[in-house]
Amino acid sequence: MQKFNYLSAALADRIASAVSATGKAERAMATAIDAMVSEGLTFTDFISPKTAGGGSTASPEKFEEINRAIVLGFNQTAQNLLDTPTKGLSETQKANKRYWQQQIGARRNDFKRALEKRVRIVEEGGTPSRVRTPEQRIRDNLNDVLKVCQNAEEANFDINDMVDAVKKALSVLK
Repeated sequence: MQKFNYLSAALADRIASAVSATGKAERAMATAIDAMVSEGLTFTDFISPKTAGGGSTASPEKFEEINRAIVLGFNQTAQNLLDTPTKGLSETQKANKRYWQQQIGARRNDFKRALEKRVRIVEEGGTPSRVRTPEQRIRDNLNDVLKVCQNAEEANFDINDMVDAVKKALSVLK
């Protein structure tokens, strides 16, 4: 267990938990973007078809389905509020509903920007890192291990044994 001089253990745990959740969210976003690309969605599908000259490629039905999928990620209270007719809501509830409606647009824009970034990387001749096959990823990581071993002067293990083991693992991939 880490000892902190200026932070309580509880606060350090909360910081670590927040960072971990952010990492999970980033991986979930990347996975969703991969699925969108494989299903042929483009960033212009996330632009409202009602926006004049906005460049949307989504039909009103497709755009609505994207919004509905986003809402499914909200907690049940927010989903219920969004389903409730605004007329019957108190002023506080109306403000909360407006907030969640804005969150739909914010999340949609997150996806739009991520897809746009993916397109830009590919257009510039790059390869999005998540497009690599599992075999490519393993091969790249094993080659990185080899480089580290070749540059290591000291280690808590036999470097030659590690190099042999990694070379053997690489031969499985070929």
